[in-house]
Amino acid sequence: MDDDNNAFVQWRHAPARAWRYCPLCRAELIDHAWDGKMRRYCPQCGFVYWERPLPAVAAVVLRKGPPEEMVLVRRRYPPEVGQWTLPGGGVEAGESVVDAVRREVQEETGLAISVDAQLGTWSTPSSETIITFFVAHPVGGELKAGTDAMEAAWFPLRELPPLAFSTHRDAVKMLLQQRG
Repeated sequence: MDDDNNAFVQWRHAPARAWRYCPLCRAELIDHAWDGKMRRYCPQCGFVYWERPLPAVAAVVLRKGPPEEMVLVRRRYPPEVGQWTLPGGGVEAGESVVDAVRREVQEETGLAISVDAQLGTWSTPSSETIITFFVAHPVGGELKAGTDAMEAAWFPLRELPPLAFSTHRDAVKMLLQQRG
């Protein structure tokens, strides 16, 4: 991935020091100690920039075999363009994590899913995102790459290509350990 593509997604994870002006009144923000931590603060209207991780979801979508198969998507957008991952993405305002994972899988793979279980929740290594992983199975649709994916494909569960993200690798590893 080149630096231009990486810069494309970094705006949404802008550190507090990058915030110069208040989004409410446009006054200049200052550093202010708040709850034992330096935070960006607006002395004019009282706005405080609270740094919080972004919620996300991903699904291990399984299809019965033999062999049992898992759907993966090849990423169209940064980070890790062209790499294989589980289908997933951000949780939108007003959306439950289950609704979000159904929507994300549909958008990226064309598949409608039924959620079977929550596998776990992990923080990314940078702690910028908290991802809840689900196990699901298809109940409709046809597998095809959606707007966020270059490709969507089924892989035998025990013969997966390398996955781009450590959290995705950890979730798949946990699933495989649970299944023996």
